[in-house]
Amino acid sequence: MKVLRRPTVLVGVVLVVVGLVATALSLRESRSERSSDGGATTPSATRPESVASAGGAGSPQDRVAQLEARVEETPDDWEALAALGAAYVAAGAVTGDPSLYPLADESLERSLDLQPDGNLPATVAESSLAAARHDFTLAFDWAQRAEEISAEDPNVKAVLGDALLQLGRYDEAFAVFQAMIDRRPDLAAYSRISYARELQGDIDGAIVAMEAAESAAASRSDGAFAAFFLGELEWNRGNAEAAVSHYRRASELDPGAARSQAALARAAFYAGDEDEAIDGYRDVVERFPLPQYVADLADIYAVTDQPDLADDQLVLLDAQRRLFEDAGVAVDADFALINADHDLELEASLAAMETEWQIRKGIFVADALAWLLHLNGRSEDALEYSESALELGTRNALFYFHRSEINRALGNIEAAQRDLDEARAINPNFSILYSGS
Repeated sequence: MKVLRRPTVLVGVVLVVVGLVATALSLRESRSERSSDGGATTPSATRPESVASAGGAGSPQDRVAQLEARVEETPDDWEALAALGAAYVAAGAVTGDPSLYPLADESLERSLDLQPDGNLPATVAESSLAAARHDFTLAFDWAQRAEEISAEDPNVKAVLGDALLQLGRYDEAFAVFQAMIDRRPDLAAYSRISYARELQGDIDGAIVAMEAAESAAASRSDGAFAAFFLGELEWNRGNAEAAVSHYRRASELDPGAARSQAALARAAFYAGDEDEAIDGYRDVVERFPLPQYVADLADIYAVTDQPDLADDQLVLLDAQRRLFEDAGVAVDADFALINADHDLELEASLAAMETEWQIRKGIFVADALAWLLHLNGRSEDALEYSESALELGTRNALFYFHRSEINRALGNIEAAQRDLDEARAINPNFSILYSGS
């Protein structure tokens, strides 16, 4: 059987930023509602990879429907158009449907045409849309334009910090997040502080910040979001029991959220219940065929000797790629990695990642580039990038595993064993494919 090899797929990293920018969108929409309707609303704030779950009250899909009705009644309402564009981006992140992004484009362009000066909601949403399409340079440009309109607005700081983070400008991003929480200490700000601490290897501090985010939750979906990411923090440091407890609480608070169901399916796989894991992932993929879930299911099929079913998931991934490309999403770097994992187009995949590195000198890109260089037989070059991936002190078991394999290929056996031991010490369940290596 051909074993799938899937390293840190950048699709998952991009979903991180989509969820981060969705925080600013939801908060901005809430404020717009108060000013236009006179009533108070509860924001649905988010952290990496998180937006309101599908199907529930206040979900992005519900928000889209509400705003579409408003725009139909008042087509020249620039604030409603900006909010609708933002809602399309958030819904796209939840559902994995990139066809919503051109709709966001249209709404935001109309809003800016109607109100070209000082249109903060549309400008912030344009930054979010650019990030959703993986154009982080453009996301940064729009964030800077928003900063010119209102530099101290926490939502501006959110999209600005998110863009800087994805471009690998960590010190600047962390400073922006600190300014954001100083201005408005809410779930959106606490979650970003949590992520910043996690990237720097301070897992205890990240948990404290996420617990503060949970305390600030103003709705069940907010509470589910915080509970889920508390689970992720525990999972990634090897505390599976605590992680599952958080995932279950998140699922109870927001039963429609795919992320919690996928996490529980993953936990079932590591607990030895392959059938439960497959059933869980299949249900998630049927509802939300986001690349990270499809790839996980493909991996499980591969390691359980079901290559035909694994190949079916790869076909679905290819279909998703075409959908993303048709919607203007730049996915070459993301799907180049997926191709590389299956020994397909290795040279082209490496070229795509080298191009990505010229734009985004962040740790996840460095790790992916290192892995692709290794797969292309350039392990000596790969080691430099693998070192860069660990320069923040991030406690990412897969980063250490990749460096272990690179060192092993170079004949650095002791270093390879140290890195492998470190990966297992951080999280023995760090990879569906490699944890047993």
